[in-house]
Amino acid sequence: MGDPVLLLGLLGAALLIALFVLYPVIRVLTYPSPVDFLALLDHPRWLRAIVNSLVMTVLSTITACILGFVFALALTRPDVPGKSFFRTISILPLFSPPFTVAFSYLLLFGRLGLITHTVLNLRVDILGWRGLWLSQTISFFPIATLAISRVLENIPPSIEFVAKNLGANDVSVFRTVTAPLARPGVAAAMLLVALYVLADFGNPLIIGGDFPILATEAWYQIEGWADQRAAAMLASLLLVPAAILFLLERRWVGRRLYTTVLGRGVRGERGPTPPGLKVFLVAFCSLVAIFVTLIYAGIVIGGLTRVWGADWHLTLRHWAEAIKRWPHVQNSLVVSAGAGVLAAILGFVIAYIARERSILGSTLLDAGAMMPAAIPGVFLGIGYLLAFNGPPLPLAGTIWILILALAFWSLPFAYKTAAAGFRQIDRSLEEAAGNLGATSLRVLIDVYVPLLRRTAGVAFIATFVNSVTNLSITMFLVTAHYLVATVSVLALVSDNRLGVGAALTTLLLALTFGALTLGFRWIGPDILME
Repeated sequence: MGDPVLLLGLLGAALLIALFVLYPVIRVLTYPSPVDFLALLDHPRWLRAIVNSLVMTVLSTITACILGFVFALALTRPDVPGKSFFRTISILPLFSPPFTVAFSYLLLFGRLGLITHTVLNLRVDILGWRGLWLSQTISFFPIATLAISRVLENIPPSIEFVAKNLGANDVSVFRTVTAPLARPGVAAAMLLVALYVLADFGNPLIIGGDFPILATEAWYQIEGWADQRAAAMLASLLLVPAAILFLLERRWVGRRLYTTVLGRGVRGERGPTPPGLKVFLVAFCSLVAIFVTLIYAGIVIGGLTRVWGADWHLTLRHWAEAIKRWPHVQNSLVVSAGAGVLAAILGFVIAYIARERSILGSTLLDAGAMMPAAIPGVFLGIGYLLAFNGPPLPLAGTIWILILALAFWSLPFAYKTAAAGFRQIDRSLEEAAGNLGATSLRVLIDVYVPLLRRTAGVAFIATFVNSVTNLSITMFLVTAHYLVATVSVLALVSDNRLGVGAALTTLLLALTFGALTLGFRWIGPDILME
């Protein structure tokens, strides 16, 4: 309390979290009346949406984690051929717009799909729960791959060698050693993937067809009926399982069950992969890699084809139409850059304050900074729409509501990234600066900022990429004057202008991969793991 810099930072950060995180949440939860929730029983479609959301969460989580586990196993074996290629494939969907997979598979496997209709001469309809299941599996298996691969890498090879020396074969080693040690990480990965699947908005909107889920039903209530009360009620139902999944995931991670603690001994190198397992890993990962590669091939070809499904001659007409929508792309860049700067600064300041647990309120500040991670994008979008559509802070219709919503949605990642950076710096540097008369502000500017510039860069780039590709929040907050690229793509697909939509999506992909390339050159390969 005697340090005015820390006190001001604490009060300012707490005020911002209360205003831009807690207040929108409270507005959504209190906007519907108890009668509105009781009316849920009179709407069979909404009841179907609840069941469908839970079923798709279970199905997509299981298949995404199976793919993620096999990929993680391949990436952590030293002698699997093509490992670098598989590693690249396993992270590509993370940096694409949320509807990319569904849109591409609609082009490839839909009624006029390149593969199903043109190549195989089949009349199939990918719309519905099957197409959604496939799209969500491919979209979110990279999350499981990253989480599980870290667990497998932390299992010392010496444990496997001991089991083999005691007579266990390769199957027994996997069943009695590798699988049990990886189980906590797999469970945490499943919880994390389930959280993303439950909050998914782009894939169901594109490929879900007449398969209602809570996220899309909330959007339809606003778009089709202008019924904000019903939308808030449906979004509130979405928050309950999302919050439960988030708390469970935090519990697993907080227990630190990813590491293996050993006594003395040498870690050693992993032994050769059994031939049968190696063949299986290469074949399985190659098949998944084909599906992932088809995503981007379908989008690129769609932007260059004259009439999809009817006239396959190449043309640049769709690109000419897409370039006319450059103001939408420019809005996305401005909004994402603003959100990235704000999230990086705020995450840095909160991590600096909360690193000292003796400061009154630091625990609450930590919880407040992590709260948006448990809030689905649809819920947050509706919350900002209700909270800032009038007094006391009328931000609706301005670019600031987009920047603030995306910044606070990305705050948990920025905060945890900065907090990890602070933990890597010895406190003796701060103590030495304090002994020389430096204030807390001077220590922050002269000591921590120079040392953590790369960390802040990771937070900025991650927020920028997530904001450029965001759809679940921007759908509720854009106006005709501040239309962003993802919403523009969705409007084109809804109007059946698939070629222009594919060209604009290709442009978005180029921008996100360009930002990642710059980050890779500036920060290094660690940015992908972060």
